[in-house]
Amino acid sequence: MIADLPVGLRQSGALEVRDKFETISGGHVLDVGTQTGDFIKTLMIVLSNYHSFTGIDISEDDLKKAKENLKDAPVNFVVMNAEKMTFQDSYFDTVCMSYSLHHLENIDIVLAEMYRVLKPGGYFIIQEMYSDGAQAPAQIVDRDVHHLDVKIDTLLGIPHFETLTRQKMKDLINRIGLSNVDVFESSWSVKCLFCEDVRECQNPRRADNIEFILKEIDEDLEKICTHPSYDELRKEGDSLKERVRDYGSAAASVMYFFGKK
Repeated sequence: MIADLPVGLRQSGALEVRDKFETISGGHVLDVGTQTGDFIKTLMIVLSNYHSFTGIDISEDDLKKAKENLKDAPVNFVVMNAEKMTFQDSYFDTVCMSYSLHHLENIDIVLAEMYRVLKPGGYFIIQEMYSDGAQAPAQIVDRDVHHLDVKIDTLLGIPHFETLTRQKMKDLINRIGLSNVDVFESSWSVKCLFCEDVRECQNPRRADNIEFILKEIDEDLEKICTHPSYDELRKEGDSLKERVRDYGSAAASVMYFFGKK
């Protein structure tokens, strides 16, 4: 029931995004950079209908978690480099990506591959957090914790990049060649509409959330404890931890793109 949702969620833009999803018949859906399959779970709820899902990721560990997360569901998980997909041209009715743009070394190549394997008239969907705009202090904390993680992953040789701005994402999508592109912004993800813990999530300063983020910062820094940059990044981490205690942490706002080939 919409009336049961927190006011902030009702006014976030997530309901409009859900309404858009509900107009889409997914058919055979490809989820690129599927990680643990969470976006597929959401799509199973919000799409008008679908036939099957394929989730690809370069990480075998993530796909093992995805298989457990979606066991008995009509999903095929495949270890694959999104820059060189092995699918035939015009193979899928819908292609999508969630929270993976900022993990890509060659974004344009991946987006072009997604376009190649999409059938004419099919839907091209992107869900991605962004770094700019009028976001709450707790969301800015979340962004900056993520950017610290980016610095640490970079030192470890792991592809990970700072969150994109809204204009950068628009520029990337405009280069694909899609038609009828609809763009939505929301301060909450559409999956939050179906989360049992959504009322607790309203409070970014709840004790368990703060404890989780503080532990995450410490664990990330521990990965580079012998690196020459450790002391500098430890200072940045300590400053972030103070902001976490002051403001808490809340997921960054999200941009959605819906286009057709």
